[in-house]
Amino acid sequence: QKKRQAFANDPRNLLAVDGPANGQKSDKDASGWLPKNRKIWCSYAAAQVNVKSAYGLWVTAAERNALSDILAKC
Repeated sequence: QKKRQAFANDPRNLLAVDGPANGQKSDKDASGWLPKNRKIWCSYAAAQVNVKSAYGLWVTAAERNALSDILAKC
């Protein structure tokens, strides 16, 4: 429970977005959704890797590939 609370309240996860963007993202990972603004893809992907690493979270092969592809172009 403590780990869940820390994850949910981690500033790296708390991004200000509008309602429609939040709804589009829903529970999709980087293989299913990316911000419309391509200029922030690198920072978005890096934050995803950082948070998942910090909390020992798994990634799917598709998500790993998407994040790797993005970060390779940064």
